Amino acid sequence: MVEEINDEKFIEVVKEGKVLVDCYATWCGPCRMLSLIIDELASEKEDYKFYKLDVDNSNKVTKEYGIMSIPTLLIFENGELKEKVVGFISKEELEEKL
Repeated sequence: MVEEINDEKFIEVVKEGKVLVDCYATWCGPCRMLSLIIDELASEKEDYKFYKLDVDNSNKVTKEYGIMSIPTLLIFENGELKEKVVGFISKEELEEKL
């Protein structure tokens, strides 16, 4: 299971290591489809930490990273944003980005 985080916990979890944050909303269909892929990858890729961030409850991160469409994936390495992926992508495409 991928841990749910909020604005307060966001800074803490992205500051070290390789981290993927799935920015989603409960009402978003493509977000639910991507969530299944992220759950699979979380169990397969031990070099990454995976988190979910509900954009409806996390205005600070949403504003700071200019999240205007969901799903949006934020990929960090040691606190630095390496890539921002907007929209649904396949498991294979996501694996290439990681």
